[in-house]
Parts: sequence; structure tokens; C-alpha cells
Amino acid sequence: MATPFTALGKGNGFSSCLTVTNADNGIVLNAPSLKQTMNAYWNFKSVSWGGATFEPGNEPKDLICNPSANVGSASSGDSAPNQGGSFTVRSLLPGIYRVGGVNYYRHGISMSFVAQNTSSLEEGDQRSQISVSYLSTLYSKDSDLSAYECVNETFGPPPNPEIIGKLATEKIQDVSSVTISGIPFIKIVEKSFRGTLYNGSSGSCPTPDYPTVSGEPSLTLHIY
Repeated sequence: MATPFTALGKGNGFSSCLTVTNADNGIVLNAPSLKQTMNAYWNFKSVSWGGATFEPGNEPKDLICNPSANVGSASSGDSAPNQGGSFTVRSLLPGIYRVGGVNYYRHGISMSFVAQNTSSLEEGDQRSQISVSYLSTLYSKDSDLSAYECVNETFGPPPNPEIIGKLATEKIQDVSSVTISGIPFIKIVEKSFRGTLYNGSSGSCPTPDYPTVSGEPSLTLHIY
């Protein structure tokens, strides 16, 4: 149980002035209210995902004299190919995004995971990568997205090159709104794949082998 306290702060609900960032190129989704942003800031206790845990160990009242007491990060795992992936969790100071002349609050809690599976054999090469991020308020749409496509891989000069296999590519992004412990987040899942199979004109198309994401993030807030 946290110790109750009263703070006048800066008259904005926080113990310091919030940084305002102009971000007209971003897309706003699931932005937190002032009350939710204050809850994420004042009552943050810990955040965990995939073995990475950040818990600063301070009381909410400690933020009155040290506004950055909750700031920090932790990581776990290895993002090198075929190593299971890397998790990162962090807590930063809240802020404000100004988009189209409108201000939107942004809490400072975020979580991310990145991993890739690769193979390089005589019959072909493949790389399947996934990243999952939990962010606040603003995101950017990838400008280079493409659905799964498989085409012939050829060798030799035109007009009659030899078909030696198949080449498949994919780059997709899925964005959704989620709520964790009462705090709104944007969940962004990005996947990219490139693979070849050198098995002649009658061969099959290579398919992605995306790494598995372990569990979901957890967020703990102080209670009184």
C-alpha cells in the first residue's frame, strides 16, 4: 500500500511542466485522458515482459521532489537471429503531442519485443522478423507495406531466363488499441519476410516462420 499524499505540483496535475512535441505526421490512437496519464505517472510501480522487469522502488510521493524517480528501463533476451528475441520495458516522463493544433496526452510507459528466424541452406534462404510494440498516443504507418507475394526466381538473360525457384516477400503492420491495468496503449505488430526456394519451375513457395511472442506485458500500479 502506498502512502497517501497531497501535492500542488505545477498546477497541471504533474510535478513538472510537460514537454510539448509537434507531431503533425503522426497518427493519434487510443490517447489517454489527463486522469489516465496522471495515474500512469504518479502510481507507476513496475512493468514486466518476457523476463524484463523495471521496478524503481519509489513511493508515489517521492515524485514531488524527484519528478524522474520513475524513469528507467530494463531488457532481457537476445535479438540476434534464432536466439528467441529481445524484450525491453521502460518508463519515461509523460508529455503532450500536438497534432493538427490539438494537444493529446502521452504517458511514458512502453514495452517492445523484436526477434527473427533465419536459415541459409542449399535449397534457399529465409528471414522472418517480427516486432511488437506497446506505445502511447501516436504512431507512424509504415510506408513500405506489401501483402504476401510469391513470384518465379529466374536465372539467365531474357527473353528466356530459366526458372530456378520461387521468391516470396511480405511486410505487414497491424495496429490496435489495448488497455493494460486501466492504461490505454497502442499495440503495433510488424512482420517482414523474404524467402527463396531453389526447386525449379514446379517448386512450392516459401512461407514465413515468424518467432513466437512470449505472453503479454504486465503493468502494476500503486494502490492506497
